Amino acid sequence: MNLTRTTIALCLSPTLLLAEPPKVVTDFAPTHSLAAQVMDGVGTPELLLPQGAEPHGFQMRPSQMRSLSDADLLIWVGPAMAPWLERAIEGTALGHSVALLSEAGTVLREGGHDHDHGTQEGEEHDDHDHADEHGHDDHEHDAHDDHDHATHNDHAGHEDHERNHEDHTDHDHAEHIEGVDPHAWLSPLNAQLWLEAIAEELSELDPANADRYHENATEAQEKIAALDSRIKARLEPVHEKGFVVFHDAHGYFTDHYGLNVLGAIRESDAATPSAARMSEIAELIAHGNVRCVFSEPGIGNAQVAELAQSGAAGIGVLDQAGATLEIGPMLYENLMWQQADTIASCLENK
Repeated sequence: MNLTRTTIALCLSPTLLLAEPPKVVTDFAPTHSLAAQVMDGVGTPELLLPQGAEPHGFQMRPSQMRSLSDADLLIWVGPAMAPWLERAIEGTALGHSVALLSEAGTVLREGGHDHDHGTQEGEEHDDHDHADEHGHDDHEHDAHDDHDHATHNDHAGHEDHERNHEDHTDHDHAEHIEGVDPHAWLSPLNAQLWLEAIAEELSELDPANADRYHENATEAQEKIAALDSRIKARLEPVHEKGFVVFHDAHGYFTDHYGLNVLGAIRESDAATPSAARMSEIAELIAHGNVRCVFSEPGIGNAQVAELAQSGAAGIGVLDQAGATLEIGPMLYENLMWQQADTIASCLENK
């Protein structure tokens, strides 16, 4: 059999001899965006949760279950954000899973949700402890041998640390700590930390592309540092002006930028806004303490409109999960800037 030069070249091509990049699955858009930045030029992660779907309660289709079962790596926030995914994992042979909320050094705050274990009604969240103040131990990860991780980039704002990994079948993650707010991607410090964690995990699965993963993570961290400075400048003139959110899902963002959140309309994810809470917010507006009231995409519009009519408060929509944005590497930056610009524009009474 005669082989052409082209055929021989293709057969000997180093590119063709390399294994396929890891198949990576992510839970929802912000996590997908971070993973996509780290994988740029190597591969593209798959997104399980469709844009606009409820991230806290979702029924996976058979095709999505197959994708999860076939994945080399799942990157997700964790059970506190997506209990439906935790249940799905238990029915698969998935070997590697990274629950980002469990990453040592992650800034944590209380509040945010009422899933299986609930939060106390009327609990205040004005003062929030961070992870380094709690002295959390290093957390454990699914389906990994013990190994040390590399030093995180200085932009992450965290000390060097090691992450220990042990095999688990019960998925007993740190996110089950009662009262931890899972919306942690809204802290740019967490996003920077998680980028390096994602690069570490991918590098172990795909050593041939390790340098690319780490270079991408470093570049993305630098972009987030620059974005953080832009957002601080945008919000500084309005940081003392009070506003109300639809539910307690923005605390990492408002804590980091020192914003004046006066309350939340809905007391938990599952609860309908009570008459007492609506009355309380209306009174704040009547006294001129609330400059703006924010709903979320497709949620809370009627309540916000009703409250705004009770006083001279502006209204807006905060999309903390990026449900209205185009998925991809730029989603995280667009999400964070949109949060900042929406808040600032309303508080400026534009």
